[in-house]
Amino acid sequence: MLKMKIRTLLERVALGVLIALPALYAGDWLVYHLRLSRGTAFDSVTVKQFISVPLKNGRNEYDYAGSQPVPCVKAIFPWGDDDPCWWVRRHTEVGISQTR
Repeated sequence: MLKMKIRTLLERVALGVLIALPALYAGDWLVYHLRLSRGTAFDSVTVKQFISVPLKNGRNEYDYAGSQPVPCVKAIFPWGDDDPCWWVRRHTEVGISQTR
């Protein structure tokens, strides 16, 4: 009896997720295109860049390469080859690898 209730609950939760995710994606797409038509879909975030230089002893040296504005999209999902602004704001330090 308890197993059936848990199984029914899990099935309903799975069905809810299967319905909610495509609806969220479609809603985000609609909001993106609405903002795109108004010219407010994009923003920029300043990101610090570091160059990773391999040393002879096997370690890496990280040198500051400056900061640069990175374009981002005001959405939940990435659109138009740009990452969402919420993601870029949480990853403001970017490493660039350099090989010898």
